[in-house]
Amino acid sequence: EDLAADVGATRTEEGTEMLYAREHVVLAASAAGVDAVDTVFTDFDDDEGLRAETEFALTLGYDGKLAIHPSQIDVINEAFTPDPERVEWAEKVLAARDEADAAARGVFQVDGEMIDAPLVAQAERILERTGSDDGA
Repeated sequence: EDLAADVGATRTEEGTEMLYAREHVVLAASAAGVDAVDTVFTDFDDDEGLRAETEFALTLGYDGKLAIHPSQIDVINEAFTPDPERVEWAEKVLAARDEADAAARGVFQVDGEMIDAPLVAQAERILERTGSDDGA
């Protein structure tokens, strides 16, 4: 909200006026090796809106989201908790990576999908979000 006011932007429901800044935060945080934490969702009575915005933040690469009210914590935590299917995929990827490492292969496949270093990193990140030590 402060940035929108500072630059004279009109806040919209879609939030496109802040998209560049939100993406820039993710890039800067990644370059600095720190977590990117998304801004607040101000309507603390709108769980569906919060869920949608939090899921969008996750697709942008955010590691977390600020809450403006305690009632938002469960929705945010739920959105940042990986689905069981994604956890299963990540576990398969890391197991296949270990097999490929033992065979000195850099690229391998899981369920017909070619897996390389960026997807291994994604799998590790998924397991990190579950609190599993397997992602490290």
